[in-house]
Amino acid sequence: MPVLRIPTEIWLEIVSNSKFLIHGTEKDGTSRSVFLLSRRRFRGAPPSAYWTRPKTLRALSQTCRTLRSIFIPLLWEHVEAGTSWPPITSVIIERCNGLIKSENQHLAIHVRVFSVSVPTHHSTKVAPVLAQCLRSLPNLHTLHVPYVESKLGKTFTAAFKNIQLPTVKTIILPCYAHAILGATPNVRDVSCNRELSETLFDTLVKRCPKVERIQGFRLTSEKLNKLSESSLKLREVAVPAYTDISSLSVIKSLSVIELIAESWDYVDWSEIGAEDVSPSTARKRGIMQKRFDEARAVLEASADEALRRIKISYWQTIPTGVVAGNFGPYWVRAEAFDV
Repeated sequence: MPVLRIPTEIWLEIVSNSKFLIHGTEKDGTSRSVFLLSRRRFRGAPPSAYWTRPKTLRALSQTCRTLRSIFIPLLWEHVEAGTSWPPITSVIIERCNGLIKSENQHLAIHVRVFSVSVPTHHSTKVAPVLAQCLRSLPNLHTLHVPYVESKLGKTFTAAFKNIQLPTVKTIILPCYAHAILGATPNVRDVSCNRELSETLFDTLVKRCPKVERIQGFRLTSEKLNKLSESSLKLREVAVPAYTDISSLSVIKSLSVIELIAESWDYVDWSEIGAEDVSPSTARKRGIMQKRFDEARAVLEASADEALRRIKISYWQTIPTGVVAGNFGPYWVRAEAFDV
């Protein structure tokens, strides 16, 4: 068949540049990429567009032997267990046990990203299996935990007590899952998607010496002092646009500051137009300019000699047919400015 003569590189190029596989169709609603880029807590069933990519890759991998060898690695690159809502315990256990089996190691080696939400129901069974599964993935570099029940802290602590995940470089999780963070000694990028206690931050400072980027933490003066007194060499901090950016000056190693602007923080020119001079618009522009100037001053005083940059990421609450408060806000776009 002529289609089977297409080089693997061309297939990979097609998949990586296909808007359909990345975003889904317009009728599907909120795109998959929006959810994957989110570092926020969410509960609820993702929209249909979220499943466009895995369904398509699975269908292609089952077409013939040649296409299977191309698309199986792409299909298993990102494993999702329990990302539906509510998370189904049996699905999580089945997916994890499947990857642990020796006869499935040819699939486990392809896993780079693992997403999992953990329910309270049968959590004492899920946590140990999850820990063993993650340890069995030799090329895992990103761990995404959208949601964990608050009462599961002790369960995770017991399950991950003797677990090490040295290949993980990026992790997104709530404070209750701090035991997982403690098992990632080489992590570089840590995002907290729900901070209701100090446990995750304290674990980061004490057990993650290679962290370079943080997001989602409320950086109080006490936390900033801990960071400045620690051996961490933070290069990048992402904070809400309403934060007092000047307080970040105690971190002398910064080269990038990212301002997270929610929909009520920034001016949406697509809706109001550049000629709008209302008090509300002027206030928003003034606040963003002030935060930008504060970030510039912090970076200019930084001891780091790397290229210094200010990022602004724009977020919106996106309704998906379920309770909007369970989902948003989500990343929409970003800009970067050299200092």
